[in-house]
Amino acid sequence: MFRHLAALILAAVVLAASTSSGVVDGRPVHTGPYHVVIRTAAKPSRRLIGLGGNAAICQEVHYKALCGTLTTLPGVMTPQQLLDAALRVAESKAMMAEKRLADVMKSRAVKAEGTSMSSTLDTCKGAYSSLADALQKARDTIKSGGSHDDLMTELSSASTFSTDCGEAFDEFPDLTSPIPGAQRHVNRLVSNCLDLAATIKEN
Repeated sequence: MFRHLAALILAAVVLAASTSSGVVDGRPVHTGPYHVVIRTAAKPSRRLIGLGGNAAICQEVHYKALCGTLTTLPGVMTPQQLLDAALRVAESKAMMAEKRLADVMKSRAVKAEGTSMSSTLDTCKGAYSSLADALQKARDTIKSGGSHDDLMTELSSASTFSTDCGEAFDEFPDLTSPIPGAQRHVNRLVSNCLDLAATIKEN
């Protein structure tokens, strides 16, 4: 009896709050509608990598914020799915860098800079193509149930390819890369892929 009465009083208070407006402590209070959310006990979440995208496993990689954004992607529920998402995004970014370099190589400005620039850009383009292939092979290794050693071999190759472009430009200090932001982003993604793979093996 008393519990039903208390419930009615609470409902009346909520209804009154949702239909009123005014000023409280100097702050305007806007009128409703307001929604009352009833939380009930439910089964524990099967999400294994953390709450709200702040995954515990992301604390084990070099670029934590970048890793955290991947935990919010649809279908990413386990560390293995997080690794696959990281590989997929890194591959996509590598392919985009390759395409961007191909477009730049066609420009008159690059042709005017001479053979050094053309040669360096060609090296970069090839490196990103090889990187995309290595990342795809890493994904295939995971999907086919291949060994962790094979996976780490592919990722080690990917790590090398991801730095080849920067090293090519380092040989010519007078040249400026047309995609410095993309280079850094891809390097960080690949670094995280290696860290994630190593962490999953340890666990």
